Amino acid sequence: MTKLDLSRRGFLGMAAGTTAAAAATAADEAPAPVISELYPTAEMGPTPATVRIVTSQQFTPEEAAAVTRLAPKIELVQCRNRDEVYAAIANADAFFGVADRETIRRGTRLKWIQNPAAGVEGLVEMPELLESKIVLTNMQRVFAPVISETAIGLLLALARGFPTYVRQGDRKQWKSAPDLVEISNRTMGVIGFGGLGSETARRAHYGFGMRIIATDAKPLPKPHWVDELRDPGWQAELVRQSDAVVVAAPETKLTRGMVNEAFLKSMKKTAFLIAISRGTLYDGEAVARALKEGWIAGAGLDVTPREPLPADDPLWAAPNAIITCHTSGYALERRGRVMALFTENLRRYVNGLPLLNVVDKARGY
Repeated sequence: MTKLDLSRRGFLGMAAGTTAAAAATAADEAPAPVISELYPTAEMGPTPATVRIVTSQQFTPEEAAAVTRLAPKIELVQCRNRDEVYAAIANADAFFGVADRETIRRGTRLKWIQNPAAGVEGLVEMPELLESKIVLTNMQRVFAPVISETAIGLLLALARGFPTYVRQGDRKQWKSAPDLVEISNRTMGVIGFGGLGSETARRAHYGFGMRIIATDAKPLPKPHWVDELRDPGWQAELVRQSDAVVVAAPETKLTRGMVNEAFLKSMKKTAFLIAISRGTLYDGEAVARALKEGWIAGAGLDVTPREPLPADDPLWAAPNAIITCHTSGYALERRGRVMALFTENLRRYVNGLPLLNVVDKARGY
């Protein structure tokens, strides 16, 4: 495979370090189906004599050198604050950073925005971007390895009673936590089978033998290790069957607030809720009630409806809940994957090739 042949999933799989794990199972598993790329593409076409890239990200000298040596015609402008971005963006061809309305309004030459995160819910609600021809790319799958580790960690902690033991540790109390369970061979339901959802599910299946069922808005081919992969219309059945429900969907008009009272009451009383994408997808008061009144067995929340979560929010007092303050994507290793994706996309841009991780602005992901 040449560098030019490298696909989105192939590149991001290698950047995320998942290829070796997949290869390790190949000898005793049926071949995985060919994955068709059901994402929008963007042919960037001819590029100007000099490509001006404005960024609000802070690069090390080594990272900046890696960017500028991709082609002799790259001009990299690093900005320390928003005012510097506004001053530099007028003549920019591309922007790497969190864009706002003023950035887009002033960037009259912009052809491409590389968002430094996977979520783009704020951007795709801006008419200035939606009505423009600017191509938007995100960091989908880049944070999946580390976020999936948090998801599995939260599930294990809940199943093995860690919230109880942590509280007892403060009181130096020796007492077995009630209702300890195994997660091995149980059913994990995944809502949103993109980078976060699929990587969490893969680890749960191959690490713990969990049965995987999932929903996704895209008509994705079903991996051989997944029992069911259906459209969101099957979500109610997924929730009823699951021993652990992992909410990994993007924030859109259709997903906001979907984890509500009815959703939680349809879960098994022995099931765990794991939220790793956006806190706006669930009703915090309903989750707090579900935990207090025993509708569900526990919740692991890396994201919350309000961030930072106010001190008086009932979720803090909810029994059998773990809150990790939207830090599941944090790890030193992620920096390398972020830069790998950006530089690969920039290489493609200056050569007029299709970009990776193009966002469907109408769908919002």
